[in-house]
Amino acid sequence: MRPEEADLAHRLQRLVVRLSRELRWESAEVGVSSADAMVLFDLRRHPGSGVSDLAGMARIARSVISERVKRLEVAGLIERDAVERTDKRRIGLMVSADGHAALTRMARARRDRIAIRLATLSDDERRAIADAVDALDRLPEWRSTGELAAEAERQPSRPVIDFDLKTRVVGDPPPEVRQVLNGMTAPPPRG
Repeated sequence: MRPEEADLAHRLQRLVVRLSRELRWESAEVGVSSADAMVLFDLRRHPGSGVSDLAGMARIARSVISERVKRLEVAGLIERDAVERTDKRRIGLMVSADGHAALTRMARARRDRIAIRLATLSDDERRAIADAVDALDRLPEWRSTGELAAEAERQPSRPVIDFDLKTRVVGDPPPEVRQVLNGMTAPPPRG
């Protein structure tokens, strides 16, 4: 990594930490801790998930998520779904109407605060931020599989080009795809 990349990564990390801290305060204003809000966000994106699924998404212990789920269920922000499962021990969860309302209030408060701050910047500074956000949003590791699939559906189909016995999409593929393509070997000749 070049020094300028390391410096940029450090500055971005500091900014993300400050934003994260502020978002935690805003979550608390709505009456939901930031940790509980993350469970709500994950459940909204993946309805029907169970405690183990949520623990995997959050990369924390199942017991921690279990406590959060209990708290959110008591508060009426999540509920069990009505899906019949073969494994009777598994319970699917979903965000309740009250939970959706809390997420909407939280998103609105966050968006409004950020918009007020952005309004103090020049047009050029706002364009620079828009460009930076667009670039960061293209990092596939920061988006869920569902978000990536939805984006792929919205994008016009790209032409496929036969290249060196490998098929590749025009443009730079994500690192995971590049790794698979690099590991491919040519099929044996027919015939």
